[in-house]
Amino acid sequence: MAHRFTVSVDWNDYGWPVGMVSSLGNCAATGRDMEEMLDKLEEEVRSVLASRGDPVDAEIEFVGFNA
Repeated sequence: MAHRFTVSVDWNDYGWPVGMVSSLGNCAATGRDMEEMLDKLEEEVRSVLASRGDPVDAEIEFVGFNA
């Protein structure tokens, strides 16, 4: 089963993207570019899902971005 999440994107004071998945509470990540931020955000989402008892190898899909 794939988990789908919408990501809100903002930029911090250094111009780095900050991604947030509001449906998972305070699940957020920052990266030097969009690719790094999305990789880190996926790790954070996996961590939250694992804490809820979901398999760590579950498919995660980011289906949209709100900027």
